[in-house]
Order: sequence, then structure tokens, then C-alpha cells
Amino acid sequence: MKTTNITIKLLISIINIVITFILSLPFLIYYGISIEWKILWIMIFLVYNIVVETAFGRCIGMMVLKARYEFQKSFWQTTLYVTLYTASFSTLLFYVRFPFDLLFINLLVQLLFILSTGTTLHGYLSGGVKTIKT
Repeated sequence: MKTTNITIKLLISIINIVITFILSLPFLIYYGISIEWKILWIMIFLVYNIVVETAFGRCIGMMVLKARYEFQKSFWQTTLYVTLYTASFSTLLFYVRFPFDLLFINLLVQLLFILSTGTTLHGYLSGGVKTIKT
């Protein structure tokens, strides 16, 4: 088995983002594109990932793309991983100078970590958690 490549990792995240965006749509309709909606979407992303990772041992994006973790994570590794993954996701919704500036920096950091360690920053900080193709 080999670790997943950058494209697979990105597609896994896109699937998770789309799922949680759909779950956040009622709040978007109610609040509009506001700080309240952004915070709710981030909370939905966090809860979704905790629930799915705990129930199935991997996210729906990984299931769709037939990927799994290289090793079984502990509860604390899962909690740290999901928390850091959510922080990474949140860069999609906020910016400092111009839209998506934090996302661009995040993607650059993730790319550098994937190329140097075979995993994302959140995977690395969670104990070297890597995804592999099944």
C-alpha cells in the first residue's frame, strides 16, 4: 500500500467540505454570508468529522476515494487530528489582506508537509497519521 498523493488528499477534503456545506445551507439562508454562518459551518465541520471518524474510523471523503489510515489512531490522536483539520478548513472562510490569502498559505504549508513527510501538517502533528490507498 502506498500513501495517498496530493490530489487524493485534496479530493478527500473537497468531499468533506461539500458535505458540510450542504449541512450548513439552512444557516446560510438564515444568516447570509456572515460571521455567524461561518462559525456555524466550522462547528458543523468539526462535529461531522468527530462523529464520522469515531463511528467509521475515517471520513466519508476517504470512504468514497477508497483510502484509509495507515494505522488505527487513538481517541486523542483522532481528537487532535480533527481539531487541526478543522482549523485548516477554516482558512477557507477567513482572510487578512484579500480573500483566500490564508487558504493559499495553508495550502502551501500542506503541500510542503506532504512533499517532505508524506502527510499533512495536521497528520504530522497528530502523530504521523498518514492516509493510504486500499
